[in-house]
Amino acid sequence: MHRLTLPRLLAQDAVQGPPPVGVDLHALLTEAGSADLAERLREPAARVLVISGDGDPTCHNNETVLRRAPLLVEEGLRHVEAALRQAPFAPPLAVAAETLAQIALIARYGAAWFRAVGTPAAPGSVLCTVHTGTGLPQVVETAVGTPVRTLLGADHARTAQAVLLGGVSGVWVPGPRALDTRWEPRGEGARVIAALPYGRCGVAVSARMPRLAASRCRGGEAEALRIASALDDLSVPGAFDAVVRWSTQATERADDPATHAAARLLLSALAVFPREFEAHAAGRCTAQPWEAEPCGAERGAAEPMTGIEPA
Repeated sequence: MHRLTLPRLLAQDAVQGPPPVGVDLHALLTEAGSADLAERLREPAARVLVISGDGDPTCHNNETVLRRAPLLVEEGLRHVEAALRQAPFAPPLAVAAETLAQIALIARYGAAWFRAVGTPAAPGSVLCTVHTGTGLPQVVETAVGTPVRTLLGADHARTAQAVLLGGVSGVWVPGPRALDTRWEPRGEGARVIAALPYGRCGVAVSARMPRLAASRCRGGEAEALRIASALDDLSVPGAFDAVVRWSTQATERADDPATHAAARLLLSALAVFPREFEAHAAGRCTAQPWEAEPCGAERGAAEPMTGIEPA
């Protein structure tokens, strides 16, 4: 039996022996708590499309599992292809690389094994990209419900003035409240945690987010870039008012989830970093110069870690 403790997905011994054959994937996935995926497999599809990215430049989960566990991804892909109702003119079935690797493990070790970690509502292990504010981001294998403090580690948790939960589609949360939060991915937010250490500038970090999110904004890309430019120099007459107005009005854009999320993130930054925004509006910044990007978005710039057990 493969390990019950973490890491499981990123473990070096995740693949041992030949893969099982004749797997009833629909039943296994349903029992494992992935009924939605089981239902998707029942729909006709021309082929399986492997999702290698995460849709968020601050997130490195899928690319990490492709690099660390390519055999698992390939094995899971074969299981899905065997269960697929192939139809030449149907759309492809898109499945994330991480999900394919989990499918391979479920097929090998069973639904009960998969549910041995996690919560009843969110069973199994998941990957999360953790930016500590120093050095490269790290991809950790953990479970929903793990405290943010545990994911960051004691030293980085102690120096965090605020934490961004959810990447470019997330929200800023003040450090003390965020550290006591049990991590649970929500909605469109990526599985990303980014700590901002004391002495770093919340405005400067927040200014990068509209640029990172702009390409995802349907019809609002130019506006997001304009707001990012305004954030670069809030002392320009009208710049601060434009930022506040956009962050409050664009949150009503229910027709454009990406624009809505970008505005919500900026609105949370205004609430968490009021003194920094006031200082920038007056033409000064009280933060120390950066030594490293708190939310580095370089593709492939991540260091995989071992698993982190829920506390």
